[in-house]
Amino acid sequence: MTTVRRENVSVTPRQLEVLTCLAERDSWLVGEIASVLNVSSAAATKAVARLERKGLVTRAVDMIDRRCVNVSLTRAGVDTARQPIRQGL
Repeated sequence: MTTVRRENVSVTPRQLEVLTCLAERDSWLVGEIASVLNVSSAAATKAVARLERKGLVTRAVDMIDRRCVNVSLTRAGVDTARQPIRQGL
């Protein structure tokens, strides 16, 4: 699998797509991310979960509709999304 290194964080091309998508506005629903990237909700959820473990995004249950999960970039996620791409391992 190809990885892209951005400073001290390695992300896959799919994760980089998610970060780029999230950088467009403050908060996204997982379903919206899946739709924009033309992937399944399961694939988007998996990418978001991995990015959350890396500290690049946060997930929060929507207070109005608890079935929905809002995803936002952390400061580290914003910085990672803005950094130039360096090919990694």
